[in-house]
Amino acid sequence: MAHVDDISHRASAWFALMQGGSPTAAEQAELAAWLDADPRHAEAYAQLEHLWAASAQLPSLNAAPAAAQLSRRRFVGMGIAASAVAVSACASMLWLNDMGLPFADVRSAVGERRTVSLPDGSTVDLAGHTALNVDFSPTRRAVELLHGEAYFNVLPAAAGEFTVNSRSGQVVAAEGEFCLSCDDASTLLTVSRKTVRVVTANQQIDLAEGLSLRFSSDRTSPIQHAELAQVLAWRSGRLVFFDKPLFTVIDELQRWREGRIFIMDKQLASRRVSLILNLNKPEQMLDAITKALAVRVDRYTDLITLIYPA
Repeated sequence: MAHVDDISHRASAWFALMQGGSPTAAEQAELAAWLDADPRHAEAYAQLEHLWAASAQLPSLNAAPAAAQLSRRRFVGMGIAASAVAVSACASMLWLNDMGLPFADVRSAVGERRTVSLPDGSTVDLAGHTALNVDFSPTRRAVELLHGEAYFNVLPAAAGEFTVNSRSGQVVAAEGEFCLSCDDASTLLTVSRKTVRVVTANQQIDLAEGLSLRFSSDRTSPIQHAELAQVLAWRSGRLVFFDKPLFTVIDELQRWREGRIFIMDKQLASRRVSLILNLNKPEQMLDAITKALAVRVDRYTDLITLIYPA
């Protein structure tokens, strides 16, 4: 008998395929057969459909109840938690205000989506908490992605190839569309149109449309098929996660809601989940996670949130 987690993972894969492109008649028939094979299959798939629909119209939260008096045990627990994340909290305050980061020509705030036109007619869509520098001349088209995530629509121009630099390496395109997401350790490139070149200290790779590659200054991961509907869902107001570790979900949330979130259990952080969240209602994201997973969420002011197993 199939394990519940296996069914959930398989349902997530089918849903991603149906939402992410143009499934063939054979694939649609295979999905129908899988749904008919076991009532649990249909139930798991229906839950994902419900999440997708509900993400567009999440109900308003009721007014928060008056804070209850803290017990001594609860107070001590808060003190321990506060001590555990004190250093991170200080860093979070700097992060939220972009203090200590280089000045940027273009930036977006936490939770903001912004489209910017570049001097050559190309455009860039900025996800939340993203910053970049722009360096254009009659013979040069260059952008530096300092942090965050951005979607580039590059037009051909007489100035030559369009380059995006990050601490991981360089991305080069004559024209096309691609998404770059970078953190302190690596950069993820996803190509949605044409071919884009990745240049690092060690190698050069041409990446065709529909593919993705994670790279750093000294290594590259295997090329993957890109689930474009998931990767680019933020551009249409959703965050879509199918069969992803919870820590990946939380890392992504940091761009879209104020404050910092810490998962206080390693096994919980590695748990694979499927979620669809509404970017237009960031205050409800954690409530959606709490309802979907067996977790407890403790908030310490608006800056710090801790997630524990229930």
